[in-house]
Amino acid sequence: MRRAIAAEIKKARRRHDLLLAVGIALFVVLWASRSAPRTQDEMATFFEGMFYAVPLMNTVVFPVGMAVLASRIWDMETQGNGCRLLFTLQSRGSLLLSKALLCTLQNALICAAEIAGIFLLAGLKGVAQMPDMRQLAWLALCTFGVNEMLLFGQLLLSIRSGTQVVSLAVGMIGSLLGVFAAFLPPVVSYLMPWGYYVPLAGVGMDWDSQTRVSTFFERDFNIALLLFALSLGAAFFALAWRCVDKKEV
Repeated sequence: MRRAIAAEIKKARRRHDLLLAVGIALFVVLWASRSAPRTQDEMATFFEGMFYAVPLMNTVVFPVGMAVLASRIWDMETQGNGCRLLFTLQSRGSLLLSKALLCTLQNALICAAEIAGIFLLAGLKGVAQMPDMRQLAWLALCTFGVNEMLLFGQLLLSIRSGTQVVSLAVGMIGSLLGVFAAFLPPVVSYLMPWGYYVPLAGVGMDWDSQTRVSTFFERDFNIALLLFALSLGAAFFALAWRCVDKKEV
């Protein structure tokens, strides 16, 4: 099993997957910074603004980003029916498990890069205050949980379809649906797993159209939804395992 994991990491390095994962996270932070507080008076709410904007940007970028990463992880197995060769070199379980661990490693790298990007942006803007560590930890945990669910879901699609087009198409459609659901009542957003970043956000915003002033407020942590997202990811992985086990080569 150790050799299988090492082989997947080597393949990821050759494909520059780890660099791509960091790039996706930093792109989210850079995009979210466009809506972050800019004036000196607004800097007091810099982190609250980022805790609100980052989940929204995650909804736009990560469904497609996770589809790209998952499709690249299962790329060799798709091209030229590579499963036939790989299944003679290692067990089916070790192949899928090593790829799942690689997904988790890339996901952890994405979350770490996103949090580091928020701190880097705060330093560049001269923000002296420290963020609410509970909100910061919740943002990282929710991002990791939803990313993991999407990665395993997209990996399942790649395995079942035998082509990367389906996974990428679902990722793009999911991104649009997630953004659309973010501005609808929470009941509707619960039906769109690609957009779970927003209902899981620990910070909300009230916009006064007359004064044009945004007020941020803390929201209760939606632990039940996070557990559901993790359960959904576990179900996707179980289905992927069954699919690989029954796959004919």
